[in-house]
Amino acid sequence: MSKINLLVFVFLFSSLGHILADSDLTDSLRTHRLSEVNVNGQSQKTTLAALPIQIFSEKEIESLNSTNLSDIAKHFAGVTVKDYGGIGGLKTVSLRGLGASQTGVSYDGVIMSDVQTGQMDLGRFSIENISEISLSNGQPNDIFQSARMFASSGVLSFSTKMPVYNGNNTLTGRLTVKTGSFGLIEPTLFICKNFSPKLAISLSADGLKATGKYLYLSNINSQGNNTVEKTRINSDIQSLRTEMNAIYHLDSLEFISFKANQYYSERGLPGPDILYSTYSTDRLLDKDYFAQVHYENKKSTHFQYQLFAKYNSTFMQYTEVSPKYSQLSENKLVESYKQNEYYLSSTLQYHPTNNLFISSSVDGWYNNLFSHDNNLFSKDTAPIRYTGLGNIAVKYLNERLSTCANLLYTATRETTQTGAAAPNRNKLSPTVSLSYQLVESKELRLRAFYKNIFRLPTFSDEYYHDLGYVNLLPETTNQYDIGLVYRELKIPFISELELSLDAYYNQIKDKITVIYGMPYSSIRNIGSVDIKAIDANLRLAVPINRNSFIHFRVNYTYQRAQDLTSGSENYGEQIPYTPFHSGSTSLSYQYKEIECGYNILYSGKRWDGQNIDANLLESYIEHSLFCRIASRQFKLMGEIINLFNSQYQVIKNYPMPGRNYRITLSMEINKHYKNKKKLHE
Repeated sequence: MSKINLLVFVFLFSSLGHILADSDLTDSLRTHRLSEVNVNGQSQKTTLAALPIQIFSEKEIESLNSTNLSDIAKHFAGVTVKDYGGIGGLKTVSLRGLGASQTGVSYDGVIMSDVQTGQMDLGRFSIENISEISLSNGQPNDIFQSARMFASSGVLSFSTKMPVYNGNNTLTGRLTVKTGSFGLIEPTLFICKNFSPKLAISLSADGLKATGKYLYLSNINSQGNNTVEKTRINSDIQSLRTEMNAIYHLDSLEFISFKANQYYSERGLPGPDILYSTYSTDRLLDKDYFAQVHYENKKSTHFQYQLFAKYNSTFMQYTEVSPKYSQLSENKLVESYKQNEYYLSSTLQYHPTNNLFISSSVDGWYNNLFSHDNNLFSKDTAPIRYTGLGNIAVKYLNERLSTCANLLYTATRETTQTGAAAPNRNKLSPTVSLSYQLVESKELRLRAFYKNIFRLPTFSDEYYHDLGYVNLLPETTNQYDIGLVYRELKIPFISELELSLDAYYNQIKDKITVIYGMPYSSIRNIGSVDIKAIDANLRLAVPINRNSFIHFRVNYTYQRAQDLTSGSENYGEQIPYTPFHSGSTSLSYQYKEIECGYNILYSGKRWDGQNIDANLLESYIEHSLFCRIASRQFKLMGEIINLFNSQYQVIKNYPMPGRNYRITLSMEINKHYKNKKKLHE
């Protein structure tokens, strides 16, 4: 009944938006629109935002020695990427020390999800058909969003390339082939076609195959130092991702778009390097599919509305061969998980004056998870979760002031096939933000925000851990931020300068924590974390002459993230895998069709548990070079990653690759692309 009521409410809300937008009242309030003005949209977004946002454009993405989203995420301030090593290793992102489960990942406006683990593997996303990647702290600044976009501590967003109609119904696209170390071969095809001024379709496909074998140094003496060279194995991968995007413009300010995405991968999970043990038999098979539809109408001056619908199906199979499974056939453990999600969203925005925006959004979705394994003692709980979100937001802005407030309501209901289910949950989460221009003649702005948000326990937390606990409370977070952002376009010898500095304080209460024990571990809400930190960003462009430019970007993060869990052996210490100091730098020089650059990633020391020498992970610096040359429609790019062969670990006992290379050859048929979202605004 809860599900039925939620869906009825969504459709009634959508119908209301349609009636209002198409009513005679709306028509009578319609005004003439001014001619288009060209501005630097990226700089405007980052400077005017009340909640900090970092953006990489398509051109900047090409200059960051990256093959997937996790490589880009490493260059955002305040981000920690957990990388288990190798091409096939899992890669997750944590924002401002809050954990991967509290960071939303959005693809063309729809949040990706994994109800089993609560976090996304960024290694599965290619960047070849991506036009822009952004990281919003707190939530996006635009309130014309689905309610789900407000339900995380931060959102990593990326947008698909779509063509701009230029009067010709020509086929355009790009063919790319990458090769390099570790047996890497990665062909990518991206094609798109405008069938008319109203209809455009794009198709993309990329395959990846690699052995994942690389050399690394390992100390095999736990009581001293005896370093030997080993080969990383069971890090192979083969994957295929295909995607179709279609967009149909009913009007210049009204469109409907469709996306279908399929991902398949079969890979080894490289095990920890512990003394003489280097081999792992763990394998992971993924089969993911999702389809989503988006309708948006901005024809009315005062009312705009949009609808989202999505279906997502995920299958994962984990296998491990070990003598400890002697009771199983071939000593082989096989675990399979299948999850489905059905999602609907409706958003209505009211724009009564030039300065005031009011939006309301309602989301509802259904998740289930089925598991099967060959262990006769395990049972499938088969949990089901119904989730409803309602969000109301108000935004006021003028030339110097931008302020916004929203209130998010979350309701969940769960059932299971066997055993007890989690209790009903109902929570309210407020957010307020402010941006103010301090000097009228200068683009110097003070910004601040407060956000209260939480993360729900995952199905693994509640039902699938050794001793899951259905009565877990949501993990609650209070975020406080105050910062300055400055942008200048009139400095001698510099075409653009942007500088931001943010100090923030995060409190995590009821943190979901594993209590280790023998023979079983349990999970409870006993954790508490206090995070005090600073993020700094600098970006500038220096024109040398008409044909050459220098681009420079640097970010730095200081983060003091203390474990304040009562009775913890780590009380007052830095939480695992969070460095005190981290940052990145990118420098590139472009002369006509030639561009060369240098990228640096830095992470300070951190620990994988109690802050003692035995758990210490040393700091590291990774240097990388690239050079790209273009001739007509062809581009050739060479990269050297980890130039000085730094030996380091992001996760304890999971060594990262040393020096390696990549060569990329691409053929462009047409270079005129535009961010899909910008195309409709």
